[in-house]
Amino acid sequence: MTMCFPKIFLLKSVFLFGSITATGAHAQNCDAICVDGESCISAAVYPYVPDMNAFTSAICTAWQGAGKTEKLYLIADESTWDGGYSSNPVYTNGSGTSVPIDVFVFDAMYLEYWKTQTTQVPSNQITDAADFVSYADTALKLPNGDMSALPMLGCTNLMFYRDGDAGMAGVSTLSEFQSVNPAGIYISPVPFGMSGVMMNMAGKTTIGVNYMIKGLLDNGAWPSMTALDPAIVQSLTDISETSSYYNALTGAVPPLAGVEDQYVRAGYFSEGYGRTSIGFSESMSQMSDATRSQLQLRAFPWTDDTSAPNQFYADVVGVNSASPFLANSGTLPFELANIMTEQATVQNAIAPADGKLSYLFPARTSILTALSAVDPLYTQMTAVLNAKTTNLVSMPTIDRDAFHSFGGNVQSAVLGAFSGHCDLESTDYPGSNSAASQICTPLCQSAGGWIGSWTNQAPPAWPGYSACGCSQCVASSPLPANVTETTTMVQSGPALRRYNRN
Repeated sequence: MTMCFPKIFLLKSVFLFGSITATGAHAQNCDAICVDGESCISAAVYPYVPDMNAFTSAICTAWQGAGKTEKLYLIADESTWDGGYSSNPVYTNGSGTSVPIDVFVFDAMYLEYWKTQTTQVPSNQITDAADFVSYADTALKLPNGDMSALPMLGCTNLMFYRDGDAGMAGVSTLSEFQSVNPAGIYISPVPFGMSGVMMNMAGKTTIGVNYMIKGLLDNGAWPSMTALDPAIVQSLTDISETSSYYNALTGAVPPLAGVEDQYVRAGYFSEGYGRTSIGFSESMSQMSDATRSQLQLRAFPWTDDTSAPNQFYADVVGVNSASPFLANSGTLPFELANIMTEQATVQNAIAPADGKLSYLFPARTSILTALSAVDPLYTQMTAVLNAKTTNLVSMPTIDRDAFHSFGGNVQSAVLGAFSGHCDLESTDYPGSNSAASQICTPLCQSAGGWIGSWTNQAPPAWPGYSACGCSQCVASSPLPANVTETTTMVQSGPALRRYNRN
């Protein structure tokens, strides 16, 4: 495959989808907020996608194309709607009134909770339900054909590695993964060269879900969220030690220009760092054409049981039970939810004719088939989906806050069990081993002492800093506490509650 291969395919995608999106330039403006007294329906989209404009444009165009005369207001601000991790489906409209968000896209990991807040979508309001991928259809469809929500996107933890890496190509179990990627390869936020694992278990929601999945696959049942199982904690710790303390468990990874922060590991992988990067398929949107042309991907094996099902997340569209448009047997919210998840809408959102592929994982088989003819990476994604039985990840709880607290307990336990060294950053640059000793010895004094390693190279040192290897990991960031770092790295707020988006 040549380096220009993805660009050739992109030209084909323009031809393939151009007829669908030809009216996009003339779509109504769906970012005009609703005000009191007008017929205006609202929808909140999932805010963590590579190209939000493509999503809002595709939905807005589809709404207009369906001949709807009601005004549509699309909410794409995570401070208003964070994908359902902590937000409630209400917003303040242009008149200052607090009103329900009529339709919203949420992470199905909290499906049990959102079932208590949403209304089932009638079967006669769903276009081509048989086209939904089986794991989503099984989890969301009711005996009468109605659905608790409509699937839009899916994702699973993928291992990205380079063509020709026989060791990674042979990984099918967790033990094999850990054998190929032993602990302690690097101790910095970013690995040296093409070795080491980059992955993210930093968020409380992320690591909480990982704990639950690991327990389910190892023991055949959901683990208790009351008392932590030391064996599961140790397993997550062992996995994190194939990465580094900062890369896996704190998220303190230097930003990269031109790369969205939640995909920064994929960006570094594309620059030639790390043997493998673990992430979702859309991470590939942040890689170069040259990297993608040599890319291989497999599902991450959470267990040694090769018959264990794959675990797929899903972003699904729910109808708010509080929507005023449901009064008097109204159907407009159902129609909107259906339009948002139709084949043409989702396909145009993730593969816009005038933009790059986002590599998001659609929840319709027809889209996977179409995109597999456009880009061979979608063929690999389809193979991952079809390789074995796949289940939808949905936590056994209706209490989001309690789960987030539980995730914090898991996070603390894994951080405490981590065994390995860490780099700490210095604003002073050593020019020799003797100078390094003078700088690193006091720096590492409260971190178990200096182990003798240092580097001025960025990465793995943070840009503008030198790094000293310390015996213990004691800080959430390698940066000096007295230095204010002006970066775009997400360190707080709703984004950290995503299951694995940051």
